Amino acid sequence: MELIGVIGGMSWQSTAEYLRLLNEGVRTRLGGLHSARLRVATVDFAPIARMQADGDWSGAAQVLAQEARSLEAAGARFVLIATNTMHKIYDEVAAAVTIPVLHLGDVTADAAHAAGVTRVGLLATKYTMEQSFYRDRLAMHGIQTLIPDEADRRAVQRIIYDELCVGRVEPSSREQLLEIARSLLAEGAEGIVLGCTELELSISPEALDVPVFPTTTLHCEAALELALEQSPQDPEVHATPPPVADLKAARQRMGPSRPNPVVSGLDQPARLDNARSGLAAAQGGQLVADPHRRCCP
Repeated sequence: MELIGVIGGMSWQSTAEYLRLLNEGVRTRLGGLHSARLRVATVDFAPIARMQADGDWSGAAQVLAQEARSLEAAGARFVLIATNTMHKIYDEVAAAVTIPVLHLGDVTADAAHAAGVTRVGLLATKYTMEQSFYRDRLAMHGIQTLIPDEADRRAVQRIIYDELCVGRVEPSSREQLLEIARSLLAEGAEGIVLGCTELELSISPEALDVPVFPTTTLHCEAALELALEQSPQDPEVHATPPPVADLKAARQRMGPSRPNPVVSGLDQPARLDNARSGLAAAQGGQLVADPHRRCCP
């Protein structure tokens, strides 16, 4: 089982959900007393939230990049940024390390393709809904995104930051979120992306009669698929990271950044092919990545 690095704390409510899902997923797959091998770096969300509000994304990128480096130094084989909004600075974080960073937008697009959905409604923080970084990532995979009107965006932002991030799950707010989702379906969305990791604390996928894409769950499922490539009986545990030169070689073998318009679905997801190859290269394996595709551009 590979060691998973998690950058969390934004908020800790959703990070706790990541840890629960990762550990329950390992137990389901391996049984008994098995649990996930994790290195978790949590940040103080209050300064990060101020940086978001002030538009200081470069400052936030420096914080998360340092956390990613610490996870790599601690032996993590790949990294999850446990928040949709902070994928705005994904490129800066990914550039700070030589191990893969599994992009939340890519795994969400894979799930949409597997469900036959090409137009989604997005519920998320105002940053994720109003700025283009997340919608553009989905568009790279052929997924069109609809967002709520301004009043509804303000409502979703308030529910996320004033309630869910501090552990309040209000039934009235759940109903409001569902009404906003239904308005997006009326506008032509074929499914709903819960594009904030806290939203799964309020809305279950069964709450709507269309495909719902819970991004926290999808991210964890993709991470487990990658981490459990090796049998738990494999004696190679990777307690320490391989030499930096080997990791750099692995990243180079993952190939240059390029949009991937074709996703094969959840059974053989394109998003993991080159991550596996990168990990195998670092471990002296024989897999060779397609030089034109990578999971984590």
